[in-house]
Amino acid sequence: MSYKFIITIDCQPGTRSRILDRAPAAQAEPGCIAYDFYTCTDDPDRLVFVETWADEAAHGFHMEQQHTKDFISFHEQFHRNFTFETINVS
Repeated sequence: MSYKFIITIDCQPGTRSRILDRAPAAQAEPGCIAYDFYTCTDDPDRLVFVETWADEAAHGFHMEQQHTKDFISFHEQFHRNFTFETINVS
């Protein structure tokens, strides 16, 4: 079974494009099945990242990469709210 989760970032007004401009290309990493970004239609300052990894170990590898750590460190300064949800595909 794949490892899938949703990250929701409520951005400070006007910072959405700064976050998206720095988003890494995780699709090139081993075990990445999908790595998609969305902007909510009712709140343009809300970003939703939907990621699917082959397993939790593949995601763990991703989290240890320097570009991932740099991206997280960069976007944390622009949060109003941050939610990380692990989901199961039924």
